[in-house]
Amino acid sequence: MNLDANRVWKEASSLLERELSVKDFQTWIRDLRPRRVEGNVLTLGAPFGLYRDRIRKEFLPAIENAVSMVARTRCRVAVVVDEDGGEGRPFAASSRPPAAWPSKAKTPVMGGKASRNGSAFPGGAGRARTFENFIVGEANRMAYLAARHVVDGSLGDINPVFLYGGVGLGKTHLLSAVRNALRASGGRVLYYPGEEFTRRMVDALHEHRMSEFRREFRLADALLIDDVQCMVDKKRTQQELAEAFNLLHAAGKPIAFASDRPPSEIQTFEQGLKNRFQGGLITELRPPDKTLRTTILRAKLREAGIPLEEELVNRLSIILQGSIREMEGVVANLRLASAGCEGRMEDAVLETVIAPFLKTNGPVSLDTVIDTVGWAFGVSREEILSRSRTRRISTPRHVAAYLCRRLTGSSSTEIGYALGGRKHTSVLRADKGVRDRACDDPGFANRLRDLERMLGGVGPAPRNRGSRPEGSSPT
Repeated sequence: MNLDANRVWKEASSLLERELSVKDFQTWIRDLRPRRVEGNVLTLGAPFGLYRDRIRKEFLPAIENAVSMVARTRCRVAVVVDEDGGEGRPFAASSRPPAAWPSKAKTPVMGGKASRNGSAFPGGAGRARTFENFIVGEANRMAYLAARHVVDGSLGDINPVFLYGGVGLGKTHLLSAVRNALRASGGRVLYYPGEEFTRRMVDALHEHRMSEFRREFRLADALLIDDVQCMVDKKRTQQELAEAFNLLHAAGKPIAFASDRPPSEIQTFEQGLKNRFQGGLITELRPPDKTLRTTILRAKLREAGIPLEEELVNRLSIILQGSIREMEGVVANLRLASAGCEGRMEDAVLETVIAPFLKTNGPVSLDTVIDTVGWAFGVSREEILSRSRTRRISTPRHVAAYLCRRLTGSSSTEIGYALGGRKHTSVLRADKGVRDRACDDPGFANRLRDLERMLGGVGPAPRNRGSRPEGSSPT
């Protein structure tokens, strides 16, 4: 056959990208390099032996089928190790610039599910994770700057960078952005989720290939490890990580870790490894405040093509107090629900969509209660906290006091302080007044229960024990 290896592999890669999962394609197929075509055999280059063996074991039939379709004749594929690391060879699998050979690491995906090009935090599906589509606010600004430092060295010789925070707050997005930026400039970047590092090392041990495993680090220009807390109680893994760390650190190569907790709280880690973590820049990603939640939610809704009114966007940003992944789940449900709606989405539909994402256990915050009540009654937080005694303002203020007592676990003194510096006796009077009114006004009682559902917790119906017998509440 008179075939060009680059052209054949480029077209075959396009077929494989549609056939395989995003994770498998990005991890195993995307960075194979075409070497030559001899007869009916296409030779592909892999970066190291373990990578080659995994391709041969799990993906070779799919690759041969794709190549055969492109060549319009039955072809075989040989996978060999690129001893030169593939340098100087054309990158034909896509129009992207040449990238360094990756590790066997997975391309991380927010929420465990990938879009065609990877899910972005917080930009949404269909976009690669980059610094440009990471929405910055006060809760994540320091972590963002720290991640940028890994790429451009803007903070001098601080190394490593350690990012920590809860699930779904953007750690993986930032590490992916670092990886993408470094690879775009031609760097060899090793990226591992914590479990993947361990599994790779165990495979190498069992197959007596530790020299190949360690060779990756000698050739690497940067090391990025996500979920490093997964290495607890794994002494040998920690030893290998420490050796890799020392090798890259001594060479001045950038290193970054991400974890769900700070180094001081990672138990059963060797102290020497903890000291290495603590010798660099440690920064936290905190849960987004309302302003950042609103900005992220707007962006996600815009990308999903959901025309939600600004009032409802503000409402959702008040209610959704969890991770960004929860926002992504809400947007996915809204996209489905909006397909069956013409014009404005009904409140009942909206409530059904967001119900699975509301917190149903544990206290909510005082600020969340106040903001939600203000939204429901059409008044601002500033008005609720003001000294105004008009009915328009006092009613939502009293309702906020009532709900804070039921849902937050805060003392009457703490609630009074949050409501503009009021005394605890004022809170108690407001609470009693709301309960009494609910007993006499079924519509008002139902409104209270709707607010509780919105806040993710429904307690017993409000009842004045002195005025009605047990079980006779109008709710």
